[in-house]
Amino acid sequence: MAGKISGPALGAITAGFVFGYASLKGKSITASIQAVVAGKSPSTAASANTIGGTPSSPGSSGSSSPAPAGGNASGGSDAANEALGKMMAAAYGWSTGAQWTALNNIVMAESGWSDTVTNPSSGAAGIAQNISGFSAGYQSGNASQQIAWLLSYIKQRYGTPTAAWAFHLANNWY
Repeated sequence: MAGKISGPALGAITAGFVFGYASLKGKSITASIQAVVAGKSPSTAASANTIGGTPSSPGSSGSSSPAPAGGNASGGSDAANEALGKMMAAAYGWSTGAQWTALNNIVMAESGWSDTVTNPSSGAAGIAQNISGFSAGYQSGNASQQIAWLLSYIKQRYGTPTAAWAFHLANNWY
């Protein structure tokens, strides 16, 4: 079978291209992938780290209500959210092995990949179970925003999902 590229290998090459393109051009990875899947050029994708055209990050504050930054603004199935999470985690190198297992364990323990679930006692909401009002850029029912926030939060606070999971196991929160 020399000279032939398997479907998974071609998918990995395509994903690598889209991730690289999005990074170089400052585009949202999720929006770039959605554009490619829709048969459009990834150049039509929204800029990365923007909400309503304004630069944003998981710890930033803002007075305006954030607009969806791509992805499924109305919420998807838990399985679709998990698939999106795995795809987005690839940009961090966390979509396989121990890092993916730890990330998935955290999310399953917190929300089961539901982007609309709310903890009635704490107000924690969505996939990452973000405490309401903790940061801008986190909107109920918007899986891509919630996953982007989750990944950035884990990277900033713990460094890796395995470190975050170890903390979760010891403290029952992360």
